[in-house]
Amino acid sequence: MGVFFRQAARYGDRALVHFQSGDQWKVHSWNDAQRNVLAVASGLIDAGVRAGDSVILISENRVEWICCDWAIQSIGAITVPIYPNSPPEMAQTIAVDCAATFAIASSATLAAKLKVEGPLRKIALMDSEVAGWMKDAPRQLAEIASRLKKLTPDDLCTIVYTAGTTGVPKGVELAHRNLVDVSRAAVKVHPITDQDSSLSWLPYAHVYGRINEIFVGIVYGGQTWISLGPDHLAKELQEVKPTLMCSVPRVYEKIYAAVRARVDESSPVRRALFKWAIRTGGSYSRTSNPGPLLRAQHGIAERLVLRALRTRLTGGRLRFFVSGGAGLAREIEEFFWAIGVPILNGWGLTETSSGVCSNTLYEHRFLTVGRPFPGVELKIADDGEILVKGSGNMRGYHNKPDATAEVLKDGWFYTGDIGEIDGDGFLKITDRKKSLFKTAGGKYVAPQQLEHALLSDPLVARSVIVGEGKPFVTALIVPDWDTARKQGMDETAVKARIQNTVDSVNAHLGQWETIKYFTLLPQDFTEANGELSLKQDVKRKVVAEHFKDQIEAMYAGKSKA
Repeated sequence: MGVFFRQAARYGDRALVHFQSGDQWKVHSWNDAQRNVLAVASGLIDAGVRAGDSVILISENRVEWICCDWAIQSIGAITVPIYPNSPPEMAQTIAVDCAATFAIASSATLAAKLKVEGPLRKIALMDSEVAGWMKDAPRQLAEIASRLKKLTPDDLCTIVYTAGTTGVPKGVELAHRNLVDVSRAAVKVHPITDQDSSLSWLPYAHVYGRINEIFVGIVYGGQTWISLGPDHLAKELQEVKPTLMCSVPRVYEKIYAAVRARVDESSPVRRALFKWAIRTGGSYSRTSNPGPLLRAQHGIAERLVLRALRTRLTGGRLRFFVSGGAGLAREIEEFFWAIGVPILNGWGLTETSSGVCSNTLYEHRFLTVGRPFPGVELKIADDGEILVKGSGNMRGYHNKPDATAEVLKDGWFYTGDIGEIDGDGFLKITDRKKSLFKTAGGKYVAPQQLEHALLSDPLVARSVIVGEGKPFVTALIVPDWDTARKQGMDETAVKARIQNTVDSVNAHLGQWETIKYFTLLPQDFTEANGELSLKQDVKRKVVAEHFKDQIEAMYAGKSKA
């Protein structure tokens, strides 16, 4: 937290965090944030929270979340964030595992997911008790200063529980050094300064949003706008006009699909103009030294199509997107580069404090997640697994020495991702080690590659490839039903359209991995049903269980593609 207090002293009354209250955007300066952090820290000390205690933070994204997190760290305690959509059983499991002594919840509903028993003595609500702390002047400045002085970079800062796709929570222990070092590394490779601003919507309970949108922001001194969530992004991008934004691929996929749908509804002349402008923009983005003709063509494309499109989609000031959390289809990445809004694909895990590597504006290669950050080493094991050594590597899994020993060996973290490194040091992720499956014929299939290929059709919103131990490969496909209806397509037409897409994908595959059958699902998977992780990754085992009847029907020949 020393970085925050030093930056607060530097920037003072300059705006730091913008948040919505009613219909208005309000702002906290660096001084406001520091005062609130010290006030909450005082309240925690008065409540008996000691250095080394685990404090649960369960809330949606809001400015109080950030202040509470920094306050917990400031008194040497350990922040344990819980995603607000977590079921009560998981929240209670986390509370017991980390032996939390105190909890902060944004509402009584979320507080009810926890039990005041064992070491957990009290649950404070943000809108009552924490708000009361913030109204008072900080009272424990000497004690806070004393605790800050005793903190070391290797002390435990936070325990972030990750269920991944298995549903079993594991607490990732991250030290203060982890968060500071990866944040500084990100600022070294990306051209960001205190003149930049970001729109923040990724869940703070997950390291991707918390580190890349909040901690990195502290390091570069920029301003952050807290979004109301993904459903509000289109409106907020126009209001805020940020210069950068982080997201998972799902948001970019939806933007791309909306653009494609709108183009499909336009006149033949407008469609032709749009496609020419995108081709021109793509050629321009891939050419390091464009000639006079390409520059002239790109200037025309800018005036007629690209500039207006950028403004409508991003507000007009966005310099680049960062994508992470899952794989990004090449067609979508190329589209954004073509319109002049680069997507910088990166990669990291909770266990590595998020950032491991990223493409940058100056060093970029499609279909890769870029080169490693400064101080990070990568290597590929004999079985293709990616190993990481760097200052972001976790201390271990909380209370799970055996699980820790399985993934941390000689300073290397065994990521569980499969990949390859090209001759220039760019990393390409090909699949999750646990996602690879073997058909009954003994052939391995990498499902994510097939799923990304299906996304080339904007009518495919999501897909899950199935085939573990089965005689052939099948797919569950979620169409974009809203777009289909707008285009006047009934279910028969949608199935015919997606059959053409499947046939096109199959044409480039080995016989053992071709998709023999598919089933269209009436709606997308959801977090509420346990089918999606915090990063919007599909939990394959849960989906397989929820849709076992549809899957069995495909293998019984009752649901033919």
